[in-house]
Amino acid sequence: MTRLLATKPAVALFALLALCWSPQLRAGHPERLPDGETTSWRGYSAWLVEPTKRYGHGVLGDAIEAGGFALRLPGGRVIVYRLGQDAVFEDRRVRLHDLNGDGRPEAIIIKSYLRRGAPVAIYRLNNGAIVPLAEGPAIGTPNRWLNIAGIADFNGDGRIDIAYVQTPHLAGIVRIFEFRGQRLREIGSITGYTNHIIGSRDLDLAQVTGSRTGCCARLVIPVIGMRNRAVLGFRNGKLVELERR
Repeated sequence: MTRLLATKPAVALFALLALCWSPQLRAGHPERLPDGETTSWRGYSAWLVEPTKRYGHGVLGDAIEAGGFALRLPGGRVIVYRLGQDAVFEDRRVRLHDLNGDGRPEAIIIKSYLRRGAPVAIYRLNNGAIVPLAEGPAIGTPNRWLNIAGIADFNGDGRIDIAYVQTPHLAGIVRIFEFRGQRLREIGSITGYTNHIIGSRDLDLAQVTGSRTGCCARLVIPVIGMRNRAVLGFRNGKLVELERR
């Protein structure tokens, strides 16, 4: 009996130490989004954190969104960015791309305001912290979402562009924005396409491909109704449908 009692404090202490060592409870390692993905870019990696139900839209199959994201630097340090209570990240991944050519990635995520719906949000590293860099226009209505379709040079000017589908379950507007001078400037739009099925966790129904001439990227994307796929690209400076399959 004495031996049994002596082991109980040790077991309790071990359990407490294990709890305190949990990666989700240590500083800099908050809880991950349950269905989130980890993305990587040249030694950097990122993932969505701090699950929250404060939005409740459920476009990706549940009412759980992210309240922030974590970025691991090449040396192993983890930095966390947290949103205010007026927004969530309605996404499954943090896209890492060097948009300004400084050799460090920017983080590109679908953000959703509780009252204004979704814009694309871009963040950067600054003096060891994550800070907002640029943000596209919010849709303007809550429970209205967009899904990023591709990140590439679509018009052949040497700059990286961000293509997304605004309200892929409704109007299906493909909008392409160019990142220039810490701002997002729209360079083309066209209506009638989708890259998401409501309630699905699959964000990748559209693909980016090169053109036959090698000039610039093309977007292969389903037409609304899912019976056909279209190839979108720029012709004479305008975003158009080049082909339907």
